[in-house]
Amino acid sequence: MNVACPVSTPGSAPVGAVVDVHIVVVTHGHFRYLEPCLTSIFENTDRASLKVTLVDNLREPRVTELIRGRFPQVELVVNEAPKGFAENNNSAFAGTPARYCFLLNPDTVVKTGAVDKLMDWMDAHPELGACAPKLVYPDGQIQLSCRRFPSVGSVILRRTPLRLLLGESAFTRGYTMADWDHNSHRSIDWMFGAAIFARREAWIEVGPLDTTMFMFCEDIDWCLRCHRAGWGIDYVPDAVIVHDFDEEKYNRYFTRGRFRHYKTMLQFFFKYPRYCLRW
Repeated sequence: MNVACPVSTPGSAPVGAVVDVHIVVVTHGHFRYLEPCLTSIFENTDRASLKVTLVDNLREPRVTELIRGRFPQVELVVNEAPKGFAENNNSAFAGTPARYCFLLNPDTVVKTGAVDKLMDWMDAHPELGACAPKLVYPDGQIQLSCRRFPSVGSVILRRTPLRLLLGESAFTRGYTMADWDHNSHRSIDWMFGAAIFARREAWIEVGPLDTTMFMFCEDIDWCLRCHRAGWGIDYVPDAVIVHDFDEEKYNRYFTRGRFRHYKTMLQFFFKYPRYCLRW
């Protein structure tokens, strides 16, 4: 089921116009985040013309009511059955006319000018296939949302109880890039899938997200393929987005989510065996 209401409003592109940025937000029971997220997109974007698609993965009637009542300019896609993160985004971006594709989590709030700044940086650097904004927690603390590519050692030390014994070492700080203040532009290996700003040409050349990775590691995989295709990826610190990420819940051991993460990390290492040899 696809419900689309192509209405032009401030911050959105006129019907039929070339669009600068296509933003896709996938909700899987994230209703409480949707209004502040969508409001921030339109209120805090000035120059970039937008197409915004919301994918409702759980067929919640209240989501449809919210979009029809508050955000008629948003294209609403209601899934018949839940799909994975990769499949939802791939379907939404298929055939997009926009110059840039922006994968954005629903638990985010876009700060003033963030989308414009990401677009400007990409326009000024045609060698880039994607870029990442600065993600911060609701209290303003920097979120370590860009990383170096993983190794077996980094996964073992960060994703097993060994972390409780060894704490944060220089080794793990290097992987999470905690050894850098995140206040300067720089090239990065990969960024969280919570906010990936990709050039359409790179998205097409690199290919969509890997749907065999139902959740987790799709972002690492896509960024690695992007680099291998010859595109760069940058971090843009002046484009700020608040991400209400529950770090404590995410880092719990022996949860379903943690085992799903282990599974997709194994998929990643089998797909790219050279990373199994790195400690």
